[in-house]
Formats: sequence, C-alpha cells, structure tokens
Amino acid sequence: MINQQQLMSGALLLGGLMWGAGHAVANEISGTLDGEPKEWHVVTHSEGSTASFGELMPGMMDVTIQGHREQRFETQGTLSINFMVMNGTTGDASVSYFPESAMMPHYGTETEVPIEIELLDIDGDTGRAKGRISTSLAYLASMTEDYDSSNTMEVDVSFDVTLVREAY
Repeated sequence: MINQQQLMSGALLLGGLMWGAGHAVANEISGTLDGEPKEWHVVTHSEGSTASFGELMPGMMDVTIQGHREQRFETQGTLSINFMVMNGTTGDASVSYFPESAMMPHYGTETEVPIEIELLDIDGDTGRAKGRISTSLAYLASMTEDYDSSNTMEVDVSFDVTLVREAY
C-alpha cells in the first residue's frame, strides 16, 4: 500500500532531478548517519536550490531541505527533510535517505517526526532555516511494500541553510 510519505519522498527527489544539471554555491548539513559523521551539501544555482520553500496558500508553506554528498545533484547519498509551516507554526517533518542511485530502496520516516527549528525567516523570495532533527529511518524496499522496522538507520543532523522560493 502506498502512503503519503512514500509519495512525498518520490516527489521531492523527482523535483530535484528537474534542475540537477546546474550547480554553484552550496550550503551544508552535518551530523551523523548510523553513528558515522556525515556532511551534505545544499546545491544552489540560477534556477533554484535543493533547499526551498513554497507557499501552498496564504499562511501555509512547504519547506524542503535536500542535501547531497557532493556539491552537485545526485540521488545516491541524498538526505531529504520536508516540513510544513502553518501561520508561522512549524509542523513535524518527514525524512528520507537514499543510499543508492535510485529512489528505491531507501530509508525514511513512516510518520512525521518532531523537528527542532531554531530559526525560520522568510523574506520575499529567500529565507533561512536553522535547526536539528534526530530520528530513526526504516527501510523501504519498494512503493508496494511496507517499511521494515527491523532494518533501521539513525540520523541526527543540524542544518543552517538558505531557502529559495519555489514557484508552484
């Protein structure tokens, strides 16, 4: 059975593929993945960024922070964090990690999890998000299967990124 989390993970990664060819300055996300120190880069360029926000309706924004192993877009090694903001209040987040060069299999949160937001400042077409998330990610072999809670990875990351407005 396909759930909203699985669909969102796929949509986020496909959105990144749309402008994967460009690259310029990158922000960074750092922390641990399964206890190992890791660093990810937010790729920005003239057409957008892998750290973005979009206004779904007045007072409702969707924020995506997608980090890559290199300062260029690639699926393998990508960490993706997504959360909603309603009237200035941050909701819980979904997190996915893609260990291979395809969207499946991957590790992700089965339900949304708490996220700590220290700063979220949106001003026109840009913004800044600073925070931390620590959670367990379960293995998902395919869109037609359920998460395997016996196969998990722990993620604990901090981020301080520049957000770019995405047009919906």
